Amino acid sequence: MIGLPHALLLDLDGTLVRSEHIHTEGLVRFCAGRGLVLSESERLFVIGHAWQEIYAELRLEARLGTTLAEVLAGTMAAKDAMFAAGLRLPVLDGARELVALAHAAGMAVAIVSGSARPEIVQALAVLEVGELLRFYVGAEDVRHGKPSPEGYALAAERLGAAPERCLVVEDSEAGIAAGLAAGMRVLATAAANPPEGQPGHQRQHAAHRVVPGLAGLQLADLAAVMQP
Repeated sequence: MIGLPHALLLDLDGTLVRSEHIHTEGLVRFCAGRGLVLSESERLFVIGHAWQEIYAELRLEARLGTTLAEVLAGTMAAKDAMFAAGLRLPVLDGARELVALAHAAGMAVAIVSGSARPEIVQALAVLEVGELLRFYVGAEDVRHGKPSPEGYALAAERLGAAPERCLVVEDSEAGIAAGLAAGMRVLATAAANPPEGQPGHQRQHAAHRVVPGLAGLQLADLAAVMQP
């Protein structure tokens, strides 16, 4: 179809899987185990931001005396305990279908996430679309996370795709800003976005188009977002 993006670059948390609250709770438990209680605003900052920014914004080195690697390992351990106790990582409606649709149409598909690589692998095991992806970009692959465009720019460079022919799918303010700063078209999904006025609500108006969710999206919808 004429006008389709050359590459589909997908955020992960809050876009393909409903995981933001799980990441936050894992970090909260890690910090609490060391005597640090995170405020509501600190918990909300976790949404849409990469681990580098979370570590710096929450001043975890100064407050806990831990390295970023230790925070990641401790948070992963806390989440593993939550999963072992029966917690499941929900896949958002339409996520698998969107990846399959884009792949079948010949688009290069990659994930660009602020999560650490082990977290991405964990999510891909639930999503079951790993074989359809060219690669994934995680927190370890960039110096600066979203809203920096670095992750999206890196993905486009690896794919040999012009930024203006890349379509970013995001849910968070930081992620939308990153896609726009990279010179890409941005589609925002509101499926996991709390209602306006609720804690964690993400303003998505800056995206080129906002949809209620990924379910039912067709190639024509993707092509439409690419139009100036």
